[in-house]
Amino acid sequence: MLLRFIVVFTGISHFIYGISALFDPYSISEYSRYGFSQERIAIGVFQAVFGVILIGGLRFDKLKFLGASGLSLMMVGAFATRVSIGDSIIQSVPSVIYFLLNSIIIIKPLKTLK
Repeated sequence: MLLRFIVVFTGISHFIYGISALFDPYSISEYSRYGFSQERIAIGVFQAVFGVILIGGLRFDKLKFLGASGLSLMMVGAFATRVSIGDSIIQSVPSVIYFLLNSIIIIKPLKTLK
């Protein structure tokens, strides 16, 4: 039940954040600050799509693995970006939390395969 909640919460969060990267003026300015104004649309689309794939994983386990893996990699990149531009720990923490949540989504089912 907890894993299901994590999947839904994480999937919806990433979908919303990905869509906001496309249209929200504040998000658009943040991507410029990160140095990713040219990549913003691709990053937003990937994040939204991985969020949807993750939700699809509620029905198909392979989708859950794919979505969580893609989002985990994106969160590693997000954390590295935050560190490289000198953001505070508070600004960097969400990427770490989402990385950990996605890692739980990946690892938990693998443990049940033993």
